[in-house]
Amino acid sequence: MKKDVKGLLLVMLFTMLSFSAQAQETQDVKESPMYKLENIKYQLGLKYGDANVARSALYSMLVMDPQNLSLLDSLAYLYYDYQRYTSCILVCMDLLKINPNHLPALEMSAISYESLGLKDKALENFESIYLKQSNIYTLYKVAALQLDLGRYLESMTNVDILLKNEEIKESKMTINTDQGTQEIAFTAAVYNLKGLIESNQEQKEAAKASFNQALSIEPGFALAKSNLAELDK
Repeated sequence: MKKDVKGLLLVMLFTMLSFSAQAQETQDVKESPMYKLENIKYQLGLKYGDANVARSALYSMLVMDPQNLSLLDSLAYLYYDYQRYTSCILVCMDLLKINPNHLPALEMSAISYESLGLKDKALENFESIYLKQSNIYTLYKVAALQLDLGRYLESMTNVDILLKNEEIKESKMTINTDQGTQEIAFTAAVYNLKGLIESNQEQKEAAKASFNQALSIEPGFALAKSNLAELDK
């Protein structure tokens, strides 16, 4: 038993020394003139909106300090902010290999996949996010993507979950319309989504009732009005 304890202590000591050495190495790199120069270039690239300079500086710092995950974070955000979605996804994949619970990487990946038209991959990421934090906006996004992918039963199940959630009654959300964006009651958005699911399932009367319910909550809801008008054509 004493031998086992001694062996464990030696392993712990070795691990602590390794971490200490890595931390010191990282600190030494950050103090080097070349690293400081690239960091200045990165900050200037951000300041003047020059994404190419900022990215180049980040890559240089990553080469010098490959263990620094904050640099990968910054690179992912930089690609995301400038709508370089494929590159953003690739960086986020590396971040998620290291930390599967990295929510910003999951969110950037989800939105990037959707922007590239890869809705099935976007759905996977949004579902992962929802499992990690039960957020009504994420669940709404999951239901909307399921609708787009023709997974009507799953989409309706999530709509029912949302309608039973008291939080939606006090919440707002922003919807994109042909005229721009419109802030509406979250409950109205969910009823509109419900109507779309029913419409796609050829349940015209049920869809009409859902769109009217959305309009009773939010009379100026342009998208619900448009969807209701489509049913009467």
